[in-house]
Amino acid sequence: MKKGIRRRLMQSFFLASGIISLVVIIITFAVSSVVNTIANSYTSNAKLKEYSSLLVDVEESLEGYMSLRTYETINTYYTLRARFDMRSFDLSRYPSDNPILQSEYVVFQLVVSFLQNADSAVYAWRAGNTTETKKHYTHALNAYVFLMERIAELNDLYFNANVQRYNVLLEVVKKVSLGSIFIIMIIILLNILLVYFLVSTITQPLVEISEVANRLAERDFDIPLFSYSKNNEIGNICRAFNRMIISIREYIDTIWEKAIQENELREKEMKMTALYQEARLNALQTQIHPHFLFNTLNTGAQLAMMEGSDKTCSFLEQVADFYRYNLQQTGQDVSLADELGLIETYVYIMKVRFGDRFDFITDIRYGNLQIRIPGMIIQPLIENCIKHGFAGMTKGGKISLSVYEKDASVYISVSDNGCGIPLEVRNNLLEKTNPIKSPANTMDPSHGVGLTNVISRLRMYFKRDDVFFIDSNEDGGTIFSIRIHNVHDFIDR
Repeated sequence: MKKGIRRRLMQSFFLASGIISLVVIIITFAVSSVVNTIANSYTSNAKLKEYSSLLVDVEESLEGYMSLRTYETINTYYTLRARFDMRSFDLSRYPSDNPILQSEYVVFQLVVSFLQNADSAVYAWRAGNTTETKKHYTHALNAYVFLMERIAELNDLYFNANVQRYNVLLEVVKKVSLGSIFIIMIIILLNILLVYFLVSTITQPLVEISEVANRLAERDFDIPLFSYSKNNEIGNICRAFNRMIISIREYIDTIWEKAIQENELREKEMKMTALYQEARLNALQTQIHPHFLFNTLNTGAQLAMMEGSDKTCSFLEQVADFYRYNLQQTGQDVSLADELGLIETYVYIMKVRFGDRFDFITDIRYGNLQIRIPGMIIQPLIENCIKHGFAGMTKGGKISLSVYEKDASVYISVSDNGCGIPLEVRNNLLEKTNPIKSPANTMDPSHGVGLTNVISRLRMYFKRDDVFFIDSNEDGGTIFSIRIHNVHDFIDR
């Protein structure tokens, strides 16, 4: 993403401002926390005073009831008594070596004694038991007097402890203030260094550009290129300078390199001419051999015809047709009809050679034979049946060639009743055959070389792997199947 100088300067400003603001907020929060702690230092005295006031109200309502013995006074006592129970004060329930906790424990015990005797006096007074009333009332008043004295002592202890805590917190506030000032100064210094660094990253390339411009003005082109790769205005200037320097160097070097390039081109042209002449000669020589073979076979066929050997004549003509088709279709695709015609020629030749060793049966159940397929893919299957399937057989062999449609695909099937293919060999053929590792043009297609060649060329031609299958025949032997998917895409229109 492009980052301009203006944007970088704004980022520097906002980054510095943000850091300072964050530090100020943190310091303010810390000071505020200390101040709140100081403000809450005397809450214990305030709560104790409120607690003492409630006890005074309860004692006064007790005296009022004992003096007047009216419904209003007894109601006032119970109301204040309930209010006192609702406003609990956290006092220590156990003895302690700590003076404050021990004083809280004494106050708690006196409060319990006062309230129990007060409640007992009220109950006895309401029951008309004067003796019990006087006894409990006297105990309540004595407990109240001691209670007020102890509350006053506890209040003094609270106050002294709060004064000490206040002094400690005051020192903390002073230290926090000094620390805050120190931290702010450090942050300001770091921000100044940060801004200086960011500005230097902008001005330093400008200084280098100025120096390079002066050297170019003095015709000094032996200068290093800029390595500034950032995508901003300075980066654009540096890249423009680099392109200008490179263009000037290339323009100067072109004059000296042009002669060398012309000499190299002239030498390459002479080599290419020689290679072309050699390739042309090789091509002419290559054409001589098949033509000589065809002429020889045709001469032999004519000689056999003149001598009345019709079978020999027909055989030589079929052999000539087979090799002519084989050479003409090298590396090309053909129609299924042409391929089936080749198979008839090949089977005729093999029947002459092997006699009644096998029978050949065709079953063509698909009408449109203009499907385009790679050349010489059925003949190797027939050859494999004869060479390997019927090994050791002298007669009784049967080869079936079928073309039919199934599941929107066209199948070309070649089966025999021979010895079959071992499972391991079959799996290796189907799994290891790779059109990249064994391309068709690495083997001589005129010899019909094997199943590996057929599988590789089929997969390359149809651009998928599920085009060739090897299965075992129910009657023994092997079934080779070629599956053509989307057959309409391969029909010659």
